[in-house]
Amino acid sequence: MIHSLPMIRPQLNRVLAAVALLVALPAIAVGEHLRRGGGRAVARRTILIAARLCGVTFELGGTPVTSLPSPAVYTPNHSSPMDIAAMLAIGPQTRFVAAAELFRIPLLASAMRALGTVPLERRDPALARSQLEALVEECAGRTMSLVIFPQGGIGGNDRALPFKSGAFALATRTGAPVIPVAIHRTADVLPPRHHLAIRPGVVTVEFLEEIDTGALTLDDRHALRDDAESSVLDALARPEVARP
Repeated sequence: MIHSLPMIRPQLNRVLAAVALLVALPAIAVGEHLRRGGGRAVARRTILIAARLCGVTFELGGTPVTSLPSPAVYTPNHSSPMDIAAMLAIGPQTRFVAAAELFRIPLLASAMRALGTVPLERRDPALARSQLEALVEECAGRTMSLVIFPQGGIGGNDRALPFKSGAFALATRTGAPVIPVAIHRTADVLPPRHHLAIRPGVVTVEFLEEIDTGALTLDDRHALRDDAESSVLDALARPEVARP
């Protein structure tokens, strides 16, 4: 019986996570309707409580959150659905840029809108460019930080997708610094396509050294992308994460 517990735990956690989502998603929308910022507070509290019950701990690595600049464009790696929860639990006040198809899921869409999530039609490059143009205008003169997963999705067969340049084009257009983010071990805690079968473990969100874009132009977006990707991959390859 004792030996079977590690196999049973992910299935129990799947039920727990599903219940937490069913409760939290409408609560996020209601919380934001009642008070600005209330939705994010509900989301973060729910994530931390559900994570504790599932045996998951979130830790901060790298630059302390209080030292991060605003506005900024955060570019984390994306290897698990748990990455979004990790950024909400550990990260600063930001808005997410997410695939537009997620907004077609009614309950999820309401919560995402409450959190100020920006839809991006990744399957239509021309429309995605126009949406990024609109986002550049919206960001102009505002202290609005964004989280954009530059890989555009979660890779399969243990292969990480390459970084795309959209997030870095936006950063050069707005002059906001890029903050590469290395999210460690989420694929161990919740492997892709395991449908909420969460395993106990420790997830570390590591905010890496910022990259200034003040002197860059749109033509520099590919070099900026490569620098951010190298920074994240190097951090993920390190055996230990330095805590602040």
